[in-house]
Amino acid sequence: MSETIRVIIGDAHETERVTLYRLLRSQPDFEVVAVTDDGEDALALLRRHRPQLAILDADLPSFGGSAVARIIARELPDVSVVVTHDS
Repeated sequence: MSETIRVIIGDAHETERVTLYRLLRSQPDFEVVAVTDDGEDALALLRRHRPQLAILDADLPSFGGSAVARIIARELPDVSVVVTHDS
């Protein structure tokens, strides 16, 4: 039996946030532990929940996803981060 992957989603766009949340929630190997639309909030949630994966929008308000990723890489190196960009 595989371990559940705990995920935080941070996206400035409601449609993308909800879609990703629903997709991951429907998968048995993923547990979405927090969802946010703000970079500062994402950083706090990452520190609090310490998930295995963070999916972050590059255009998050406060801190963009790339800035959050750099901070988390220093503080929580075991967290994998995916930064998304709108096309």
